[in-house]
Amino acid sequence: MSEAKIELLIASPPDRDFLTCELSVGNEVIAEVRIEPPGLAVEIYPKSGNQAWDIPYDELMDALVKAKTILSEVDTSVKY
Repeated sequence: MSEAKIELLIASPPDRDFLTCELSVGNEVIAEVRIEPPGLAVEIYPKSGNQAWDIPYDELMDALVKAKTILSEVDTSVKY
């Protein structure tokens, strides 16, 4: 199981219409939570080397909740 901590970074990528929150472990982005008109969406990326991510459930859920909280503070259309 992964021992690395999930870090969050707010971004405004040029290819997105709204803000995103990137979730990363080390130097790899594992997922992106983004604001979409109907609500939040999560895009999960593959790990380099075609391996599966192995992340503790509680750690991933905590990161997703934090991403939702952060995005809801900058955009009131996000339901908290």
